[in-house]
Amino acid sequence: MPYLHLNLPGTYPVEIKRELATRLCNLYADVMQTQLWRPNVGIAELGKDNLFHLGDEGLEPVTMVLVEYRRGRSKDQRLELGRAIVDICVELLDVPRRTVLVEFTPHSGDEMLRDDNWVAEWTPEEASDESSAQTSLA
Repeated sequence: MPYLHLNLPGTYPVEIKRELATRLCNLYADVMQTQLWRPNVGIAELGKDNLFHLGDEGLEPVTMVLVEYRRGRSKDQRLELGRAIVDICVELLDVPRRTVLVEFTPHSGDEMLRDDNWVAEWTPEEASDESSAQTSLA
């Protein structure tokens, strides 16, 4: 945790997926004020004709992004993150902006296990705690 899970309505070259994951990890750490090693990205390529939304003009493919995160972030932070996720998907995946949907699910620290322990609750100080990023569970 955090976990950004993308369901894609197509398939993409590995270079695009790696760039997507790298940019989303960097974005998440920056906007959500945490260490760079924390974000995890999962990409599920569901393929053509496997992921839809019923839009104004009928059935259309969508890109679904689910963001699981520790609570404590402001509504403005989530909005900034969501908009930037859409921008990155539009740029790298070449999908229409209106078809990129982002959903946020907050969790408390005691709903996430890392290295056999519950993770600590999020605090803004995580963003400046890079020196102990690899050794701390906080």
